[in-house]
Amino acid sequence: MKKNVIALAVAAAIAPGFAAAADSKVSGFVDIYYINADKDADLLGNGKETSLFTANAEVDFASKLSDIVSVRTDIDLALATNGGSNAGLGAVGGGPADSAVIEQAFFAANVAEGVTVIGGVFNNPVGWEAEDVTDMYQVTHLKTWEVLDGQTALYGNNVAGVAVAGDLGPVTVTGAVLNDIGGLTDKNSVALVVNAAPMAGLDVELGYVTQETDHEDGGSTIDTAGNVTNFNVTYKNAGLTIGAEYMTAEEILDTGLSFTANYMFTPALGATLAYSSLDGDGFGDDADTRTSVAGIWNIADNLSTLLEVTTDDAGDNTDSTTVTSIEFVARF
Repeated sequence: MKKNVIALAVAAAIAPGFAAAADSKVSGFVDIYYINADKDADLLGNGKETSLFTANAEVDFASKLSDIVSVRTDIDLALATNGGSNAGLGAVGGGPADSAVIEQAFFAANVAEGVTVIGGVFNNPVGWEAEDVTDMYQVTHLKTWEVLDGQTALYGNNVAGVAVAGDLGPVTVTGAVLNDIGGLTDKNSVALVVNAAPMAGLDVELGYVTQETDHEDGGSTIDTAGNVTNFNVTYKNAGLTIGAEYMTAEEILDTGLSFTANYMFTPALGATLAYSSLDGDGFGDDADTRTSVAGIWNIADNLSTLLEVTTDDAGDNTDSTTVTSIEFVARF
């Protein structure tokens, strides 16, 4: 499950890692994987089978200079060719198209008891799934996450602006004024997220973000999803984690659904089943679906490996495609 904005602010102050200075910490991870896909998947747009090793990484810098203010910057890195572009998969592999980009850069200030102000660039607070592989239960993102990622003009599923998060007892409410998530420079988006934990192990979240429906770009109109509403639920009990999500939008998307079930049989061994579907004017007559099955082996506290098979079905009598991935995630 993704962190909410308050959790991001806390993470900025207590991110694990070694101390670069008395009040600062450095942490991150490397993401190394092999991906194999048949030519029908056409991951690289060349109509050929894909068989490729690649690597991404992230370095996070966090500092808390006082009891009130913390600062965090996350830098995403990709294996690059000469010239700085991603060597192989680019954004398809989960990393930036360029060799290095900012994922997050924000401050968090506890301006009053239970009230935090966050400003800068940060992960989209709307939606269930996290952006980083270290917070995922499988290798491949859900299609619902990809919709949000596709609507945000910034790299990854990230937004820029100012947010205020307040702890109101039974609920946490986050409101944000953002740059238009689709990239318009003369408009703004507004987001509202409400989190609640009605019982032990159960988290419920309702999120909403506005967006202009038509973007003018060089005289042409770009269709967007417009305002997006997302409702998601997470249940955790012992080694079991279940997540469910419903999403709808003003345009393009009528219904987006996702279901994720992860079970850790032991602290070292686990498995995940993830399913997501998209239905609406932007996806043909039949729903687009994705099913991922993954096995997890936590080799050490800071090293995990995943074996995943993902099947995509674009509907409309098209052939389904299968992608097999082996991923190693090492944290520092």
